Amino acid sequence: PGRLAVGVALALGLTGAAACGGDDDEDATTGTTTTSTSPADTTTGGDGTGATPEPGTAAPADGSLPGEPIDIYPYADTPLGVVGVAADDTLNVRSGPGTDFDVVVELDPLADDLVATGTNRQLEDRSVWAELTVGGETGWANTAFLATPGAVNDVTSELDELPAAETLVEIADQVVELRAPFEPVPEVTVVAGPTVGDLGEITVDALGYGDDALAGERLRVFATPNPDGESFTTRTVEATYLCARGVTPEGICV
Repeated sequence: PGRLAVGVALALGLTGAAACGGDDDEDATTGTTTTSTSPADTTTGGDGTGATPEPGTAAPADGSLPGEPIDIYPYADTPLGVVGVAADDTLNVRSGPGTDFDVVVELDPLADDLVATGTNRQLEDRSVWAELTVGGETGWANTAFLATPGAVNDVTSELDELPAAETLVEIADQVVELRAPFEPVPEVTVVAGPTVGDLGEITVDALGYGDDALAGERLRVFATPNPDGESFTTRTVEATYLCARGVTPEGICV
């Protein structure tokens, strides 16, 4: 099976929503689409599915927080974006580090206007939560779903072939395999689309490149419908670097 097994409705309908997977649960991975099991925080609290989250715990008035301070990325003033959150899901920014705290803001999978305060905490389960600001609000999010967007490049000419397939999901799967033909296999999430007009379009996050600097890539794939009306051929692919330790002014991961 392909890495983008996001459900029958998506694979057949082309315009359906991707499977839920990107939430802030500390037990969740980076939202791989290879599983249909939702993280616990998604199913129990309505988080990430468009439903109103159940009340949580307010931040302690005395400033005490769970976990231990940890001085790692993201550092103060680091620009951040949401990564690895499925197209029909949201990332919860909470009043404290952990899923027990109230939701302050729900961010869409392509949100990229976040700024780190430089305050991070590691919880007992080893998950790391970063304090950040967004839209005038301050809260905490799981760093498994955060990265710094880097340069955007047209990488079409770097592909050994232009994949063709019956669905845009299959096209994206093949593009990821061409971009990252190594172990471990990247975890892949459909973060936008698929949509079909004059061109088909789908955007996926491929995370887990095994590189200290490069967390992965966001691949925006455009495909041309074939004359048979039943398949597509890749036309262009744009890649955005998703940086794990910061980025230079030129958009290169450091």
